Amino acid sequence: MTYEMAVLAALVQLDKPTRPKIIEATGISAQRVNTAIKHIKDLLDIGINWHGAKKTGYYQIESWGVFESGKFIHSKAYALNLHTYKSNRTIEYNALRFKKHYANEMKLHNYRHSLKLEGFDTAISQTKAHSPEERAELRSALKKKYTKPQLSAV
Repeated sequence: MTYEMAVLAALVQLDKPTRPKIIEATGISAQRVNTAIKHIKDLLDIGINWHGAKKTGYYQIESWGVFESGKFIHSKAYALNLHTYKSNRTIEYNALRFKKHYANEMKLHNYRHSLKLEGFDTAISQTKAHSPEERAELRSALKKKYTKPQLSAV
């Protein structure tokens, strides 16, 4: 299952992962990458689909299957050190990266919850398409709206 975990980590960590990018990041052969993706889809029921044209497309995780929301497995895959795996085929997690990812997820969760409490429709916010910059802009707009103006001493 180590190949599958490494390929899953590459799918999570890489921007628009393709087979050549996964091969380069993990050092796994092309055939093993294909087999690992097939096992991930069949055994773990994770929905991995190809988006785009045959030569210019990329893999994307559509659903987490048996892992429901996929938050925990996504965090573990995100924290896997691909460089270490590539060099000596051992799975090593970067605890700091895992904690940062968890903290960012919690910040986003709390932000969405605060929007709900303020009466905003969070259906738009439920997608993970927002970049950190967009989230920062939304957060600052919300702060600006509810911050009392400072009275200057005359």
